[in-house]
Amino acid sequence: MARGFYTLVCLKEIFLKIQSVLRVKKIVFSLCLSLMIVSGCVTADRSQLPVQENGSSVKYHSELVDPEAKALFYFSEFRMLGAENRWEEAIAALEQAISFDPQSDYLQLILARAYLHRQQPEQAVTVLETLLAKNQDNVASHELLGEVFSFQQKYVLAVNHFRRALQLDPDNAVLPLRLAMALTRLERKKEAISVLETLLEQHPEGDLARLNLARLYLLEKQTDKAAAAYQQLLKQQPAQGPVVLELGKLLEQEDSTAAFELYQSFIDQNPREIAVRQQLAQYLLEQNQLDDALVQLKVIQQQFPDNLKIINQIGLVQLELERWVEAEKTFRLLLESRDDQENRRYYLSLALSEQGKFSEAIAALEPLSSASPIYTEAALQLAYLYKQTDQNDKSILILRQLQAQGVERPDLYYYLVVFLDDSGDYEQAVAVALIGLEKYPEEIQLLYQLGGLYEKMEQHQSAVETIEKILLLDDAHPDALNFLAYGQAENEIDLDLALSRAQKALAIKPSGYIVDTLGWVLFKMGRYSESREQLERATELHPDDAVIQEHLGDLYRAMNLWEKAESAYRQALKIDPHATQVKEKLKRLSLEGH
Repeated sequence: MARGFYTLVCLKEIFLKIQSVLRVKKIVFSLCLSLMIVSGCVTADRSQLPVQENGSSVKYHSELVDPEAKALFYFSEFRMLGAENRWEEAIAALEQAISFDPQSDYLQLILARAYLHRQQPEQAVTVLETLLAKNQDNVASHELLGEVFSFQQKYVLAVNHFRRALQLDPDNAVLPLRLAMALTRLERKKEAISVLETLLEQHPEGDLARLNLARLYLLEKQTDKAAAAYQQLLKQQPAQGPVVLELGKLLEQEDSTAAFELYQSFIDQNPREIAVRQQLAQYLLEQNQLDDALVQLKVIQQQFPDNLKIINQIGLVQLELERWVEAEKTFRLLLESRDDQENRRYYLSLALSEQGKFSEAIAALEPLSSASPIYTEAALQLAYLYKQTDQNDKSILILRQLQAQGVERPDLYYYLVVFLDDSGDYEQAVAVALIGLEKYPEEIQLLYQLGGLYEKMEQHQSAVETIEKILLLDDAHPDALNFLAYGQAENEIDLDLALSRAQKALAIKPSGYIVDTLGWVLFKMGRYSESREQLERATELHPDDAVIQEHLGDLYRAMNLWEKAESAYRQALKIDPHATQVKEKLKRLSLEGH
């Protein structure tokens, strides 16, 4: 039988190859006779079959005497049973065929392959070693043993048999591929590369060999050689999408512009090649070219309108681009499918909340089960939404429930402190912040919140000590620097340090409030012209802040700019009519300068 004749072959092909398999004498007459007899037995009318006395049908007994014809019968039965995936019966039939033709190496090889197909490698090895005991130069047995040992991950043995087979059949273009694969499994990559390079010298058109060689070059970090191998493959066959994908990934690391051009050029020539378009979209996302990525994803969606993963990715990109209305439509579309409802409800709520549709966002999230993998994130979002709809008690309740469920994460404490603070429950807020800091002592956000709470409760020393802890963790924290500088200015303590801190904070974070602090420090230092520059700038940045207007009024008053001072104070009162201290300043102003 010809080498490489695998397990499932049609019956017609068996008959065409019968001469080399069974060595049937008088081929035409015997084969025709055999077929007529087999066919007659199979198609006979059951009503004409003799019946035994007990009423059961008489079993078929072959009248054939020629063992080779019997071998053919059982071999044919093996083929048909194998085609029906009835492998135990098929192997039994093949063993019967071998019993009638025990000298056939081909039948033994087929039996070994059948065992391998059934994942019975030990039996396959036994058969093949028996064949090699008869003939050490049996190429097909060496080759198949190499396959079996590869299957068993016995790669050293596999390499030995592949090498021997290649010595016996040096023109075989398949054996070097298998040998290279086994060598690669043994981490003998340089040897594998040598095998494939030799193969390509003999067969330069070997695409599979070149592809494997390119991958080995990559593993060995020979990126230039890998790129050249991939490019040669594309030169030979330009429409190879998998090669474009692998080369593109390589180029993304080496030359991102070349990667983009490769993807785009291939898509221009093969617009329906989805895998490459998807990789291009992913590349664009990684490059933060979200608009371009969205274009590619929408093209894919046009070709595959029911692909929920692509639609979901489109929705996520729309969220990143802050296209809230489009994202809402996308996730509402996705919710028509029952798959992955919880994640989609969460993303829909984000799109809705950013549009100020808080009630709808709440309705999207409330059905989520506490058993959901994203329940914690959803609950935090829901707490925020309740706060936006003046349901602060619900916000606090849902966060307390998360605590009761054993959820431990710093932002849970942060949000709970915020909501308790907003409710005016400073003592509870401080208690939560302290518990959070016991668990997360270096959580700067919690430290800053705690310092702010102490300040609201007029526990100034505790506030300062807490904020100073932040600078021990991060000496460039702009808000902590600003907080301390402002406090020092208010109390007129260590103003040089206060100035240094305010200037450093402003350099890190150009905020109007820090500008006000810097101006206020300069005012306290008596550097009025410099202070005026900063405080006037602060009022431009925050014209509706009563405290900044008051600071500016104090400065103008100190500079004897009475009309400007009155205007600033009146603006402060307009913003905050309850600012009694500003009313007092206005009264004194009339006595001092008007």
